[in-house]
Amino acid sequence: MMKRLMPFVMLQVSNISSGIGNGIVMIAVPWLVLDRTGSPAAAGLLGALVSLPGIVVSPFIGTLIDRIGRRKVSIYADVLSAISVLLFVVVDRLGSLTYAWIAALAVLGAVFDPAGHTARKALIPNAATASSIKLEAANSRHEGLFAVGWAIGPAIGAALIKLVGPVDAMFATSLLFLIASVSVMLMRVVDATSQTVGEDLTHENFWQSTIAGFRALHADRALFSLTLIFMFTSAIYMPIEMVLLPVHFERLGDAGGLGATMTALASGMVLGAFSYGAIARRFSRYAILRGVMVGVAVAVLPMVLLPATFVFIFAGFLMGIVWGPFNPLWNTLIQSRVPSEMQGRVYGVQMSALYAAPPLGQIIVGLAVERFGLQQTFVVLAMLFVVVAMLTISLRSLRDISTTS
Repeated sequence: MMKRLMPFVMLQVSNISSGIGNGIVMIAVPWLVLDRTGSPAAAGLLGALVSLPGIVVSPFIGTLIDRIGRRKVSIYADVLSAISVLLFVVVDRLGSLTYAWIAALAVLGAVFDPAGHTARKALIPNAATASSIKLEAANSRHEGLFAVGWAIGPAIGAALIKLVGPVDAMFATSLLFLIASVSVMLMRVVDATSQTVGEDLTHENFWQSTIAGFRALHADRALFSLTLIFMFTSAIYMPIEMVLLPVHFERLGDAGGLGATMTALASGMVLGAFSYGAIARRFSRYAILRGVMVGVAVAVLPMVLLPATFVFIFAGFLMGIVWGPFNPLWNTLIQSRVPSEMQGRVYGVQMSALYAAPPLGQIIVGLAVERFGLQQTFVVLAMLFVVVAMLTISLRSLRDISTTS
């Protein structure tokens, strides 16, 4: 029994290791910037810069996945991610880790992270087939375990900041990315896409293959509309996680409070993601989507009051548990509506779109905090979440997600 499940188990070891590593980076890098510059705008700018590589490389990553295989892309990406975070320590030891160096190394790491994340998503059907697991159950477990990584990562990151500082915390992150790479290396699955389709793509250059992925996404009105909604949601959510929460807790000198809030958010996502399989048996995909968007709008409202830390923790948990079913739903929609040979490219185009929106949002939010104040900026973002929820309910094209193409 265990031997049969090993392909899926090894993918999840990689998945959770990467999640923990990214959770540490997510709290350590903004904290490092605020510690060395004291500027929310600088933290917002860095968040924007880190998102830029994903815009450029994600579509081509999708093509690379469809050309050379999902396993290879995942393995190489995590090795390069391990090297990129270790460079924080090297530069700090050899010279001065200035804001320019922090930004450069964070951007370098952001080049490789989308590749590993996208390749692991693309590997879910392969691992599920090899382990005889139903696709929706596999997606639910994959996203749930990734959220486990995010739940553990910020707490570990906060502890490491207290114990050894944000720079040396990168040692742990580098090791985790290496574990993620080795785990996928040990997987035994048939990467059918690279074997049967890769040769058919050789007559196309990367740009042509990327355009083909965009056309496939655009042809599905439901998936295309959902991608636009997700872009807007990311543009207003990521500034909360990358700018507003770090600024609030850094001003309080409370790294533990930030870590606890981020952990609560990720813990809620764990429960929400694991519950997707059961929820999907009782509700339509469209009903799940509406519940997610309305629920997130409600969950963010208490945060605008800048309440006590325990309220932030509760609101973060609520937001996480409501949002949790979205990613398994997202994966299932692509896997059930997009042909296997196109999935890498469609994932790549979607990831690029999702990276495109947050940079502008983070720059604007960082400047808004300095110009108008933290709470005023939080109120505006909460209002925008309400707008997204209303848009989700009103768009007719989204009702089609309950059917397969």
